[in-house]
Amino acid sequence: MNKNSKVLALKYRPQNFDDLIGQEVVTQTIVNSIKANKIPNAYLFTGIRGVGKTTIARIIAKALNCTNGVENKCKIKCDNCDEITNSSHIDVLEMDAASKTGVDDVRDLIEFSRYGPSSAKYKIFIIDEVHMLSKQAFNALLKTLEEPPQYENGGGLKFIFATTEIKKIPITVVSRCQRFDLSRVKSSELFEFIKKIKDKEKGKISDDALKLIVKISEGSVRDALSLLDRALLSLDKDEELDLNSAQKIFWIF
Repeated sequence: MNKNSKVLALKYRPQNFDDLIGQEVVTQTIVNSIKANKIPNAYLFTGIRGVGKTTIARIIAKALNCTNGVENKCKIKCDNCDEITNSSHIDVLEMDAASKTGVDDVRDLIEFSRYGPSSAKYKIFIIDEVHMLSKQAFNALLKTLEEPPQYENGGGLKFIFATTEIKKIPITVVSRCQRFDLSRVKSSELFEFIKKIKDKEKGKISDDALKLIVKISEGSVRDALSLLDRALLSLDKDEELDLNSAQKIFWIF
């Protein structure tokens, strides 16, 4: 897909820790643990939609498997990072628990985990909306979470869970994970972020209209980018979107 044809939420999705906004304490803790080689068997990210749960999961997958080190800058491009970015890495499996909720799905994962990684150091399972798994599926995960297999290459198996509803996850699972609660992004930070993107896209939108987008998005970066996308598409050439026009677009009266 042509990069310019992508929606903004995909086009500007963070690709390394430095690109992330609003989660500095979380990212610093993760980076420090990787540098110190104190990597948990499982990460658990919780927070509202669009604050970076699955994005951070992919960045961790790259940081653990990047041939250029934890900094994950990839000044020299590596195949691992490129394939993880494109969701095509054979050793990094992403699963949406909303559609694969049963114990058989988890048993397939566990069976797959018996074999070492093909080209990376770590085999990584990213499970989005993990709270949707059935009780039996969670129970099937417990032993592998506590004692993941070790592989001949010195690497291992890592789980990264993301959820919007932490209370629906059994405490027996939560206790086996390193939990991170992602906060809503501050309005001032989100405003500066979408303003920079608006400039990159050469869009003409007033600051007041951008502030409206920030307010409606309620701290969700993805929501803010989706609204910005909509605002940019509503503009005629050389037209500026002001607050009144933005209120009409977003049905705010």
